[in-house]
Formats: sequence, structure tokens, C-alpha cells
Amino acid sequence: MPKEFYPLCMNSETDMAVTNRNQLLPCCYIDNPPYLEEPTIKKLAESSDISKHNSLEDIINGHEWRRLYNKLKEASESKNTKDVPWPCVHSCTREQRREEWQK
Repeated sequence: MPKEFYPLCMNSETDMAVTNRNQLLPCCYIDNPPYLEEPTIKKLAESSDISKHNSLEDIINGHEWRRLYNKLKEASESKNTKDVPWPCVHSCTREQRREEWQK
């Protein structure tokens, strides 16, 4: 079956997550020690300390969040995930079900 990259955080299928380290993440799936060591995700988490910002909007409008959003958007459109952090690819790639093919 073909696999499809489908970023859940961009498709309203998951909510943002706040970790027990007081960091805002795009979703709970990447709050996993090996995932958090990936350089892009690590920078995103480090830039997302809620106690260091005036609002959540300040965090999601920051450089690291915009950078990840652009990578996810481009990959969604092009179907090329080479520039997407591997934790996102791993968490948001799914096999398509037969009924989805027929839409």
C-alpha cells in the first residue's frame, strides 16, 4: 500500500502539546527522548519554553516554528519529505486505506 505524509498538526487532527518541561510542541507524538534529540526538533523545543514568552502566539510565530511549518507545508504539497525532521515523517506517515484511494 502507498504511504502518505500527512502532518497531523497542520490538518487539525491533533492539538499542540505542553510537556512536563514547560515546552510547547506541535503535537504530543514528538515528545519522545529520541525524537527530541533530532536537531530541528531540539531547537524547536528549546525555543518553546512557555515561561520565557509573553504568549503562546509569540512561540508559534517564532523562527523555529515558522521554519518547521514551512518544511511541513512544502512536503505536504510536493510529497517529498527529505527536508522534514525524521520524527515528523515517522509520526505522520501512514498507509492509505482503500476507501481513501477512492475519494
